[in-house]
Amino acid sequence: MRLQLITICLGAASAVPLITSTPPVPSTLNLTAIGAANGESTLECWRLDPLVSSSTPGTAGALALFLGGMANATYTVLPPRFDGGLHNAPALQLVLFSTGLIHITLPNCTEEAWIQGGKYGLIIAADTPDKSAHGHRTEYPGNAATIGLQVPLKNGTKLKHGLLHGGPCTEDEITGF
Repeated sequence: MRLQLITICLGAASAVPLITSTPPVPSTLNLTAIGAANGESTLECWRLDPLVSSSTPGTAGALALFLGGMANATYTVLPPRFDGGLHNAPALQLVLFSTGLIHITLPNCTEEAWIQGGKYGLIIAADTPDKSAHGHRTEYPGNAATIGLQVPLKNGTKLKHGLLHGGPCTEDEITGF
């Protein structure tokens, strides 16, 4: 009886497929950028420099990407259904939306970007007044507040990046972490 039970258990275990591989971890960070060309704001999908293994205590071995020197960061609470209007980025900046739904449009174009706050809520705003005459419009159509963290880069700091394509990044291009 005992031998039969062991045989049944071993037989059942062999019927369960073993997962032997994990999905690949992305090696670069792709994100939507509000750029500028020919005096107008653009939506682009940027690929930032490759992620590398961190050697910093507390994160050693994890993937990391040094983004450069940062200046005065601002934590913003945007009320539900807020319209930020047409504006330029005040400086080259990273914007991390931790919550909310963000709708970005351009004044002379039908192109648009929808950003969901959270894990994939990081964008770059680079359409400063010296690069774009009209800027972009940002609306927050959700029924709850949107939380944003605006982090300008220090003057002269450039983000090393490549242009994947014109238009915002697709979900497949930014997901994977």
